[in-house]
Amino acid sequence: MRMSSRIRYAAALAAVGLVTSAGAASAHHCYKDRWADAAYQHHVNGGTAWVTLSDLGTMFLVPPELQADCAWVVDEVVAEWMVERGMTQEPLIHSKATIGGGAFYNKGKAPKPFEYLGEADFMMLEEVVGERLAACAAEL
Repeated sequence: MRMSSRIRYAAALAAVGLVTSAGAASAHHCYKDRWADAAYQHHVNGGTAWVTLSDLGTMFLVPPELQADCAWVVDEVVAEWMVERGMTQEPLIHSKATIGGGAFYNKGKAPKPFEYLGEADFMMLEEVVGERLAACAAEL
């Protein structure tokens, strides 16, 4: 019984460590900077592993009870963020792999047009989305 309690305690500590470090570990994503129009539309239409930044934000930042009425907030915040950075295509983030290294470098090729969303980008987007979600929820 005593060993079982220690194992559970160690597992709980490991879980807490994983949860608290997950934000920092996933605080950047690489995305392909420039797509041909047809390829971009193909991925935006779904059915591939590429997800738009706004869809990713909606999945992770909008609680289920606000999805129907307030999900538009993420689209608006991402659109404003894109304007600030002079972007014409919303970033598509690969949902199943790290694309800026691994697969490309393993083939001896340097990754071509990739950019990175850093921790500051995510913090700003999360903060603004949170503020606007609160305002949206207050109006319901």
